[in-house]
Amino acid sequence: MQLKFNKLLVLLLTLCVNLVCAQQSEQHIDGVYKSSGAAFVINKNKTFLIIAYGTLIKGTWKIENDLIYLQPKNPDAQFYVYARKNPTIKNGMRVCFMGDRLSSAILVGKFPDKMQPLFNEDANCKDFPSVHLFNEKMDTITLLERENQDNDRGIEIPKLMYHFASDDFNDFIVQHMQSSLYHNDFILKIGKEGLYAVSDQSDTPIRKSTKEEEFSMLEELKFLDQSFDSAFDADFKLVNNGYNTHDDMDQEIELAAYRYDTDKNLYLNRAIPAKELDYKSTDYHYDGILMKFDQIKGTSEPQKAVKILPNPIFIANCDN
Repeated sequence: MQLKFNKLLVLLLTLCVNLVCAQQSEQHIDGVYKSSGAAFVINKNKTFLIIAYGTLIKGTWKIENDLIYLQPKNPDAQFYVYARKNPTIKNGMRVCFMGDRLSSAILVGKFPDKMQPLFNEDANCKDFPSVHLFNEKMDTITLLERENQDNDRGIEIPKLMYHFASDDFNDFIVQHMQSSLYHNDFILKIGKEGLYAVSDQSDTPIRKSTKEEEFSMLEELKFLDQSFDSAFDADFKLVNNGYNTHDDMDQEIELAAYRYDTDKNLYLNRAIPAKELDYKSTDYHYDGILMKFDQIKGTSEPQKAVKILPNPIFIANCDN
């Protein structure tokens, strides 16, 4: 009986020590860790950012024993759709397709017998933005990706099809979330001199510095954090005629700085005199007039057989 009690006592003491170590690690883990062109920003509120060239990853973290797990926020769906009423469109509907991996693998249309490839095979020299005016308005827009782009991280992405009711809207943005946006957990070992990469068993520590040391303006870091949310799963998108979204601009756009025109369903910059507003400008950085697209919710289901029409929506070929 005494032996069993001693074993139980040792187990409890071990658990208590691990808990205390984990709590102490959490108290001092926040900061910026820079390694090989990437910055790991670990916040006290259990969130993190990974910032590298052309890459922005956000998520939450947890500590188990001497390891910290960075758990990225992966897309909830492969397609998000945003919509508005456009009084200038009398018939049909307009759709802008956004994403870095738009291709012929993406099908768009009426389920099940009027689905079109988004692009031609081996499309290149694509124009931005990819905007198409459909002569006929669809009651429901169906989207699917036949073949996911290679994900070298081994993440399995469900093969689903998505349906979005158009309702009274006639102007849309379809945001495609490519497979490269899906990430596994990042695991780092906590040491006295910093963090250590577990994947390559490196003995070189990733040393900690402060946000103030690494970022000249903390507002810049705050904007990056907000940009991730705006790009991933925003409640709405603000765009100009060049389809520059507010999450791509140099700073967040405040709607309070705009006057809403109910007739045109547009937001007009209060700082620009009415006579100087350019309604036809497609300048990428023009912020005098903005359109607000609200996210609409759809449904998803496992992919089913569909009839694919021969002609793609867009043809992109450098030879033409």
